[in-house]
Amino acid sequence: MILNFDEFQKANQTGGELDDIRIKNFDNFQKKGFPSKKEESWKYTDLKTIVYNNLNKLEVPNNKKTFQYHDEWLLKNFKHNQIILVNGEFVSSTFSFESKDKIKIKPLRAILKDKKNFDKIKEFFDDQKNSLTSLNHALVHDGIFLEIEDNYSFNKPLVIYNFFNKSSENKIINNKCFISLGKNSKLDVLECYKAENSIKYFNNTIHHYSIQENAILKKFSINKNLDNSYNYHLTNVKSYSNSIFENFLLSSGSSFLKNEIHCNLLGSYASCFINGLILLNNEQHHELKTNVNHRYEHCKSSQLVKSVLLDKSSGTYQGKIYVEKEAQKTDGYQLSKALVLSENSAFNSKPELEIYADEVKCSHGSTTANIDQGSIFYLMSRGLSKKQANKMLIEGFLNEAVETITDLNIKSLISKLLIKKINEIKFETNEH
Repeated sequence: MILNFDEFQKANQTGGELDDIRIKNFDNFQKKGFPSKKEESWKYTDLKTIVYNNLNKLEVPNNKKTFQYHDEWLLKNFKHNQIILVNGEFVSSTFSFESKDKIKIKPLRAILKDKKNFDKIKEFFDDQKNSLTSLNHALVHDGIFLEIEDNYSFNKPLVIYNFFNKSSENKIINNKCFISLGKNSKLDVLECYKAENSIKYFNNTIHHYSIQENAILKKFSINKNLDNSYNYHLTNVKSYSNSIFENFLLSSGSSFLKNEIHCNLLGSYASCFINGLILLNNEQHHELKTNVNHRYEHCKSSQLVKSVLLDKSSGTYQGKIYVEKEAQKTDGYQLSKALVLSENSAFNSKPELEIYADEVKCSHGSTTANIDQGSIFYLMSRGLSKKQANKMLIEGFLNEAVETITDLNIKSLISKLLIKKINEIKFETNEH
């Protein structure tokens, strides 16, 4: 594996504090390496082995700007604003439906090169949850810095396109996304991922969201195209009084994907909703890890994750609700349900509650099973083939999570994408 940090550093020198931060974090990554099962938060995923077996020629991107993408990758018949990233680098933004004076958007590379602006985000480079965050701090080159003013609600969703072309082959791409919502503001964000052909790359992205009082951020992430990419996405959320954070995941593309979400409820009556679908086949390995921290009273959180696994795929859900002593009147809910449809597939679930307050309402649950053969027989007796019956039951099983989406247009979009994905997969179920 080739990670030529010196060459990267020379090409991205700022002559300031960022240079020292990069060196310190790269040294930390070299000491730890990629995470393995020895670490508690990675106990179900040996990323070190996965990377060395599949990406042994991994390199740091060079300075060549290759921003080509295909127009057919853009969503059609769906009115939206857009930001386009290619190989982790900011290419363009279009806010056709908005008051542009209420929105500030900059490529992260411009923030990193300006000392005054860098001081605004410097604190985020202190976070070292694992070696991948250190690697991101060391090698980040670009991304998004978006600020929404107080009292402004977006008229249409913002789609952030993450495109990867042939230039990302065997590269490790590190970027960051900063989104800040002012008081009483509202934004719906839809993240889409698309890679060209069957290229292999590693994408290591850190998201930072700040949601001020009475603001609403609804984030939807779609990773549906089966490709050879390997991805780690870390999301850190600060949610203040009366704010709402909704996060929905459709996780069915990529060879490897780990989504890690840390949401801190930092004011009374703040709410966090994390819902998702994991739909895997072949030899895919996906993991969702969540940590919702209730730090003030009267806060609410809810998590619902539905998973379907076929062939030799494996999935994991690790979810934690943490309630501090001062966070009285907490309402926390967490549920994971999985269908394991092959003897060679596997699903791991680790729900956790850590509660130090007295007056709380918290619950968690986890189930793993196969499709009920009685239901299959019933549908077949009504004229459906076994394949049709399986698809109908799987769609119904997953639809419970889709119903949690509160934006009707995005719900319709995701529902269509999910049905298309289900129809593309060959459901060869084996009875246990």
